Amino acid sequence: MELAISGETLGSVLPLEKILEIIKGYGVTAIEIWPENIPVLEGKSLVHKRLYANRDIKRAKDILDAAGVKAACICFGAGFEKALAKDRELYASELKRAVQAAHELGAKVVNHYCYYVAMGDSFSIDELKAYYAEAIKEAEKYQIYLALENEAHDITRNPLQMRKIIEAMGSEYFKTNYDATNYYQAGYEGFPYAYEVLKDMIVHVHIKNGCINHPEYGHREECKGGPMTGLLSGEDIYYPVASDGAVNVDGLLRRLVRDGYQGFCSLEPHTTPEVCMEYYKAETEYLYQRGF
Repeated sequence: MELAISGETLGSVLPLEKILEIIKGYGVTAIEIWPENIPVLEGKSLVHKRLYANRDIKRAKDILDAAGVKAACICFGAGFEKALAKDRELYASELKRAVQAAHELGAKVVNHYCYYVAMGDSFSIDELKAYYAEAIKEAEKYQIYLALENEAHDITRNPLQMRKIIEAMGSEYFKTNYDATNYYQAGYEGFPYAYEVLKDMIVHVHIKNGCINHPEYGHREECKGGPMTGLLSGEDIYYPVASDGAVNVDGLLRRLVRDGYQGFCSLEPHTTPEVCMEYYKAETEYLYQRGF
């Protein structure tokens, strides 16, 4: 396994060069790239903050190479924007573009999200294939994995349903980014149950932790997340540092080692830019103690 840090939280306030300098200060030499981390092409206008269109991928590659940092994966979060998610043609072409960006940056995984593509529980496999078919062909061409991440509010919240979706796509390059805490937020046992269901389909792992938000016990507003679903519906999730929540991250790490997982584990602190470096420090120290 190799450790990476998500570039999402700092991407809204700092350029890529500075983010890489910060994560290297914690001994990390791989980053999870988001569109916000990549400069806009000179003379071009930004199409959308969630998209890679009109972003200078070559410049980003030069910055990564100069810093000696690898792209652990490329993240495509257009599913979180309702207008983008409901424009199937645009979504499909931009997910394909994300695969091309991953190829140019040397990443082997494109992490993507369903969310507004199909909220709730019901979905059509044919409809999903229409969203993903172009990108799957591109992924197979470059041998890059499309990793669908589970979220607490869409069709991926149930690990058995996630497995059904992956199997239905019918490609060895359509797999999952496994997030145990997101399964916990959805009311499922993120580890070990969801891991057991999906272990042969995991090509990327997010490391964070969660618990029920209890401000009366010192939980900070900056680390509060959204509503939980399923068995914990009616509560909000809170994101403590990776070692301190309700999810058995220790057990997960031991299991990944035992099962010979060779991919990246990305730290994904869900907090503000002002607080996230507290999390980087605590979580990298914790993971180094656990053998990273």
